[in-house]
Amino acid sequence: MHSYPYYRTNSSNGIITVTGEHTLYVDPDQAVVSIGVVTNDKELETAQNQNRQQSSKVVQSLLNNGVAKKDIQTSTYQVFPQYNFEDGKQVFTGYEVRQVFRVTIKSIENVGMIIDDAIKSGANRVENIQFVQSNPIESYQQALAAAYQKAFQKALTLSSQSNQQLNPHPKSITEQSSPAAAPFMNTAFVKAAEESTAVQPGQIAVTAIITVDFRTN
Repeated sequence: MHSYPYYRTNSSNGIITVTGEHTLYVDPDQAVVSIGVVTNDKELETAQNQNRQQSSKVVQSLLNNGVAKKDIQTSTYQVFPQYNFEDGKQVFTGYEVRQVFRVTIKSIENVGMIIDDAIKSGANRVENIQFVQSNPIESYQQALAAAYQKAFQKALTLSSQSNQQLNPHPKSITEQSSPAAAPFMNTAFVKAAEESTAVQPGQIAVTAIITVDFRTN
């Protein structure tokens, strides 16, 4: 929880300008994970077929663990020619095919188990795990209300100290923040199938900052 130590009093035109800031820490209720399958072969068609088969098994694993079909989206499908350098020459060795799914997991307590099962089913890349709040707007509105109350209390204090009567209806309110919530974790890593995935969600910070002009009499 933070407050900006900023204010300005203008006696000539009867305006007090104050800022208010408030941060809420909320529990995430969803995880967004990028789960991928990378295959390699000298023949492009073979690498593509292997990727298709493994990816199908990974998707089925996610579905079996309660992830909705609409929450499994292909975010990347890429084909890369592979080369080695031998005696100073570039030698073609085959193709790499990469398919990555963006998966929204709503049973947040089962994230680790769901990722483990996907790896056992053929996934060999897990990237960008983010714990998020499905309704950040509601939390932001609460933070916004608290930020305004802090600004108002500052204005009351300043008007009292300067022997002025505060008009409780603000002349203007400027919102300096946005309802974006900071994700708890954003990391990239590769998991081997035999490893267990232990992921722990943390809280998400939602901050609102406003500047308010109050009239005084």
